[in-house]
Amino acid sequence: MTVYRHAPQNGGTGIHVENFDFWYGDFHALSGVSMDVAPNKITAFIGPSGCGKSTFLRCMNRMNDLIEGTHTSGLMAFDGNDIYADGVDPVDLRRRIGMIFQQPNPFPKSIYENVAFGPRLLGVNSKSELDGIVEESLKRSNLWKEVADQLDKNGLALSGGQQQRLCIARTLAVQPDVLLMDEPCSAIDPTSVQ
Repeated sequence: MTVYRHAPQNGGTGIHVENFDFWYGDFHALSGVSMDVAPNKITAFIGPSGCGKSTFLRCMNRMNDLIEGTHTSGLMAFDGNDIYADGVDPVDLRRRIGMIFQQPNPFPKSIYENVAFGPRLLGVNSKSELDGIVEESLKRSNLWKEVADQLDKNGLALSGGQQQRLCIARTLAVQPDVLLMDEPCSAIDPTSVQ
């Protein structure tokens, strides 16, 4: 597990967690978590399987909201603002706090469209700008050399490790302030991880 913090968009203060609890229905999965994740730092969560590392990461960008019956208490703040406050747009929050999962989850679209999807949602319409974002994101995820001449190929047709690097590129394309990674390299060969 890694939380990677880029330079904040608005000079923010990172992530602050205070007395945070999380439940799946009646199951109390996280209890009394308090910590700070400093800007521009790498923070790793280490612990045995099932201790709540992934659950905690998914709380940081409200992915757990998508699971029926979950609820929280306490404070989890990003750039000084409670991310669970009324009026917070979880979609915008997830753009600013991106996540890469352990299992690849490419869209059933071309390689190009997988990476261009997020920037298009953010209003990028220029073909040349999208081309640049796609190329740069694929380079940063160490996939460009393998797919540069087959960007129209369906992302689901790639190998498991290539799919994961495509998902990394897709996340990087929207330039999140924070990048949450839940064992993202487990399906990638060691030479690609470097």
